[in-house]
Amino acid sequence: MAIYPGGKSVRINSPRHLTLRHNRRAVATYQRRLLRQSRAASSQDDGDEVDPLPPGSQKLNSYWAPGLEAGQKHVVSVSQTVTASNQALELEAEQDFFVDAPQYSLPDGMVHSTYPPAGYADDHRILPHIVLTDPHLPWERLGSPSSGTNAQLRAKVRLNAAAKDRNRVPWLVMFSFSQDELRLSPDNLVNFFKDTSSGVIKPVVQTPTMTVNMSIEDLWKLSADVTTPVTKDLGPEPMKDSRGDFIFVPSDLFTSLFSTFDINGNRVVPSTPDTSQYKYLSHVRTINGSGMALAGVEDTAVFSIVVGNRAGPLDNVGPTTMTAHLVSIEGVEDMKKFPSGGQRYVALCSLYSWNYTVLPPDTLNVPDAFEHLGQTLDVLRAPEDIIAPLRSSSDKVRQRIGKRMDDGYTLVKYYTQTGEPTIALYRSPLIPTWVSSLDNLTQSSNTGVDLQILDKELGIMDITYSVAWQLGRTMALGDESFVAALGRLRTAIHTPAVRQVKLQTVKEVDDNAVRTRNDVLADLPSMVKSLAAIHLDSRDPNAPLVPAPGQPFFRPGGAKKRWYRRRLEHADTPNLSFLSPSFDAKYTKAAQETARKLAGSKTGDNSLYDETNNPLSSDWMIVLSWLVDRMFLAGIPAHCLISDPTHLQNENLRFFRIDEYYIDALIDGALSLGNQNLVDHDRKAIKDALNEYITHTPEGMDHPIQIPAYGFYLRSDLVTMFPDLRVEVLADEKALKASNENPPSGAPLLRHEIVSDGVMMGLMDRLPGSAQFASLVFTQPAHQQRFAVSRGVDTEQIKVDIRRQYTVDQAIRDADPNTGKIVHQFICKPTGDESKDSLFVWGSRPNAGLNDLRILRLPRFADAQLKELQDGMGTYNDGGMQKPYFKDDASTSALLAMQLNDPVYNLTIDLQPHSKASALADLGGPPRSAPAEVRTLKRLTPARTRTSLALGAGGPAGGSCPAKAEVEDSQPATFQRPASYIPSPTALSTDLAPNLRALRKMRSGPLPPAKDPPAAPPGDPAGPPEYDITVSSNNGTIWNSIVLNKPNLQQDLIFSVIVRQNPSNEYLLVEMDIEIKFGPAASSPGDTKFLMPNYTGPGAIMLRNLRFNILPQLLDDDKGEPVLRLRLLPRAAKGWIDTKSVQELGFLLGLASVNGTDQSNYQVEIASWAIYCSNPDDPKIGPGNTFRVDANPTLVTVWRD
Repeated sequence: MAIYPGGKSVRINSPRHLTLRHNRRAVATYQRRLLRQSRAASSQDDGDEVDPLPPGSQKLNSYWAPGLEAGQKHVVSVSQTVTASNQALELEAEQDFFVDAPQYSLPDGMVHSTYPPAGYADDHRILPHIVLTDPHLPWERLGSPSSGTNAQLRAKVRLNAAAKDRNRVPWLVMFSFSQDELRLSPDNLVNFFKDTSSGVIKPVVQTPTMTVNMSIEDLWKLSADVTTPVTKDLGPEPMKDSRGDFIFVPSDLFTSLFSTFDINGNRVVPSTPDTSQYKYLSHVRTINGSGMALAGVEDTAVFSIVVGNRAGPLDNVGPTTMTAHLVSIEGVEDMKKFPSGGQRYVALCSLYSWNYTVLPPDTLNVPDAFEHLGQTLDVLRAPEDIIAPLRSSSDKVRQRIGKRMDDGYTLVKYYTQTGEPTIALYRSPLIPTWVSSLDNLTQSSNTGVDLQILDKELGIMDITYSVAWQLGRTMALGDESFVAALGRLRTAIHTPAVRQVKLQTVKEVDDNAVRTRNDVLADLPSMVKSLAAIHLDSRDPNAPLVPAPGQPFFRPGGAKKRWYRRRLEHADTPNLSFLSPSFDAKYTKAAQETARKLAGSKTGDNSLYDETNNPLSSDWMIVLSWLVDRMFLAGIPAHCLISDPTHLQNENLRFFRIDEYYIDALIDGALSLGNQNLVDHDRKAIKDALNEYITHTPEGMDHPIQIPAYGFYLRSDLVTMFPDLRVEVLADEKALKASNENPPSGAPLLRHEIVSDGVMMGLMDRLPGSAQFASLVFTQPAHQQRFAVSRGVDTEQIKVDIRRQYTVDQAIRDADPNTGKIVHQFICKPTGDESKDSLFVWGSRPNAGLNDLRILRLPRFADAQLKELQDGMGTYNDGGMQKPYFKDDASTSALLAMQLNDPVYNLTIDLQPHSKASALADLGGPPRSAPAEVRTLKRLTPARTRTSLALGAGGPAGGSCPAKAEVEDSQPATFQRPASYIPSPTALSTDLAPNLRALRKMRSGPLPPAKDPPAAPPGDPAGPPEYDITVSSNNGTIWNSIVLNKPNLQQDLIFSVIVRQNPSNEYLLVEMDIEIKFGPAASSPGDTKFLMPNYTGPGAIMLRNLRFNILPQLLDDDKGEPVLRLRLLPRAAKGWIDTKSVQELGFLLGLASVNGTDQSNYQVEIASWAIYCSNPDDPKIGPGNTFRVDANPTLVTVWRD
């Protein structure tokens, strides 16, 4: 949802926009301060941008009219004088255009909020209103052409004319109706739309808000019973194709809504509809968005608000459904006359609508709803009435479960890796208590399974941190940009680190063994001086040829004898294996140094990138932002945050602590991607860089990076009613001064969002109940306050209290001794003497006891307010002169909005003396300190695979390879097999690549005897399932045969197994087998055909049905002949599966060697059978409880390409 900021936008598209904006503002202030110091001798203004509104303040405008209104044709004229050769040429051009603006429907995101919310209830005195994100929208078009265009209005303002308008009639008006007032009878629905096109679906049905969607062209085709202000004059020709929602207002009600009423309450019907009264019901509010979930994305937000003028039913004894419509009145004033004669309805365009409920008097109380929230404060866990019986039980197991629930755990359904269902303990990252230090959970994980913790008292596995690890990995896999950036970052760390470690290891053996570019450049001067004497021998000829320490062996002479090096022994060769202990120790430091460089910024001075400066590595910027977002709980699914619905019930406020070990495991899972080494030092290097970022204090700030440690959930209808409910976190300044603590300087709220309808979440880094977080305040937002007709209204009277309004500064109004008192009270009644010149109109006819209108009498209401403020506000002393608190001479929509505003309620929860203060203090743990915690990562030990543990010993401590025999190296030996060598199939099946696994030959176990299935009852067509088996090549072209390529290499075979069965059968499948006999290729047409000579491939995998496993086996059949048996086994703990849930069992057999042929094709039969369970009640699956059903042989066709 876009928020109009009224100037430069400071919106940051991040879940951490509150902290990022706070940090960047602090750094910008610091930089401006340095700039002022550098300009101390100059009087230049640095142009600081100062927010004109402090937090909690608002500014009202009667209207924001754009420069050009929509709907009217505008003409742009251009003139130019071209002079050449002392001759002038006058050029002129004109262009007609229309301003593009919404007319019959609103674009997405235009509506910020409504009150009452859709589907909710409120008092009958409440006036519905709508908040729009575009402050210009109500005045984009002309609601009253007689008042002049926007250009004429602007000219009056520019000339400071005395007759300039302080109000502007909008083209959008808020109306509320009972559904009976808008509901059309079935006959009307037929007759009104009989001539419309097929674009109107017949039979016509009104929506729940009593609208009908149609095009403008169809609107003009309605019967003569309906009139409309929408004419061809409202837009260009293509307007007729536009569609909109239309309501049908009874003609008499329409006349009352656009007429005036005299002092006796009689309706005065003008010659044409009067729209001027609605200029008091739309205004603009500019607010400070701090502490608000939606508007808080900007420092300043500007909204337009359209208020209704019609109250709810005054005599209802039960809930009554009302419909609110944002109606276009464009063209209403241009109607030549009011509906008359046969025109029974007026069709008005509704741009937005919703239903709400009006309750009888004294059934809803917003202050009580606020107060109830303070009474429900607690920590986030199961309710006390659930835990208390377990806690007080004499059974130790129940006590243990109660203790676990006290800690925020819940029982969840869990499937083990082998498929068995069981239960496990799970706790979300939002916990109700402090977690002690887990010293045994400091190593990174490669699978997450090692993070499971067994509760020995219950015998139940705690999968909390294992789920967190898998969740982090899954979330990372779902973010393509993060995975790509992480892979590039790992490469950027690994490549320089390996190069540095190898260079360092080699130089430890011989410092001159490798010459870097810098070494060569540094030695250039001395090398040039020595070139002239390179052929001379200045040494003593009798001296032994011993090279200088650290220098290569040099012997002068010719080119062949100039350099001499002995061949290195094996013991002299440094071990550059990644698994050698010396390499491993060096690489850790090198990776950390490289990661630290990549985590730097472009500002130099070895500064760290902290999101207030420019990054040195864009990949690190992406990875850092993603990881810190996860520490702010961004993107974590709701069911992982709230593990049980009972933890957050309706109308409750719950506080929690964020489990740092859960977040640590989540980040560890995310960073586990992209690792290709046995020891993951790169992950540790990234974590070290992240920890440095967390503990880093950016330049210009007095606190390190803020990471949330605590938070709250608020679930209430108040959140739905006021989505921008303002939240303030207040400190106890007296307690801070007493303990010599500085007030918190960081952002009070680190994350503030509406996570679901009626659910608000707030995160902070301060312990609830501490001196830095002593109270929590909820306040109605300035732009989402309620509007009400008066303090009280019913069928007998209305009481209007004129509240005090000021046109002076805040300091002066605070000194007013009458602050909070009313200026005057109007009491008006529908009949009698007190009905004269009333502020409220009950019915369309006076003294008739009607309550059919219930509208404000405008402009009488606004004028009465202005007069009472002018006469009753009083004066104050300003330097010996008496000046009025209120000085204005015009009644405006902004002034009336302040009067119609219902009282603003706020809830202040003092956390320190609260009954749940001890539970809140437990969130911080001992010593329950108030300062912000340093939330660094704890899992810093690199993850190691089992293979790395076995291969960790890489040689001597010096890092060199172990010496072989003390013999002088000769020429390296070359090994070559004879040309006639042909590897046997056995050798090929064992000497496979590292990623392939050879199949072992097994002995065949006894199979159940083949027999007929149990006889079906007479008349029952159910029989054993049939399996249609097709074998084909994995080439995507031919699906029912195998195609041999040239040359005939190994290929993947697709086994398609389709299960055909009667829906009424009850066979329980234990196993389905396919058997392929081995044998050589046929040399003549009469030889026996075999599909494969053997199988040495990697095995088989299931294609779609992952509820089965495919197990290939090499064995000898009953006749002692070698076969390949492919066993399809269900993944079920009970050992069988109901065949009614099985449709197909397709799988892929990898790298099969298919016998070639000299003919165009040949066919081979393969056998198959199925094994079923006889007695499902017998838990033992084996002989005596199974029977076998043989299938017809499958014919496989092999073609030669």
